[in-house]
Amino acid sequence: MIVALFDSDGTLYSNQMGWGMMKYEEMHGRPGRARLYYASLMPGYFLNKLGLIKPEAFQHTLIAGLTNFFKGLNLKDGASLFNWVVNEYLLPAKRADVVNRLKEHQAQGHLVIITSGSFTPCLDIIGKHFGVPDLIGTEVEVQNERYTGKIIPPLITGIAKAEKIRELLSTRSVDVDWSSSYAYGDSFTDRNMLELVGHPVAVYPDKKLHKLAKEKNWEILGTPKE
Repeated sequence: MIVALFDSDGTLYSNQMGWGMMKYEEMHGRPGRARLYYASLMPGYFLNKLGLIKPEAFQHTLIAGLTNFFKGLNLKDGASLFNWVVNEYLLPAKRADVVNRLKEHQAQGHLVIITSGSFTPCLDIIGKHFGVPDLIGTEVEVQNERYTGKIIPPLITGIAKAEKIRELLSTRSVDVDWSSSYAYGDSFTDRNMLELVGHPVAVYPDKKLHKLAKEKNWEILGTPKE
């Protein structure tokens, strides 16, 4: 079986879940919460730029802090947030060339999996939109029908993303032809996923992934990020 692995944020579309959640807060009269979150990222941002922390560590900070935007919400209000972020902010920024690749894989009968650090309530909506039932995302805790603001480990990035892909396929007893399979990602943190397959594709890559892709002679789709 040939598989085609797709990251979501920055890959299937150019926008990011975090920016969408910040915009949702601003639209609902809570700009202070969005600004506080943004300010909390600055130390990690500069440490990451200077190479003093690993990209995965900064991504963990990025995603973990977003849970404060829905902490305490009931499932109905949480659904309103996630639906708006996906349908009004993320999907309008779809990358047509990458989406065409996804459709081509589906037409060829390949097993398409969307795997992302995005929260599973968002990823479920994204999967339904693209007709992809196989999803691997970051799970969030719900108790008494309310979001607690906690992540259920692991956060799906770096090595954890690759491990969860293997785990899913093993659980389903899928005999994967890795050398003939494909993976699409935009971030250096996707490198472990990309290294699983024989046809890795760096999609509108960040600088570190662009450099790695050139070194390894991987396909590069789209222009590198500034």
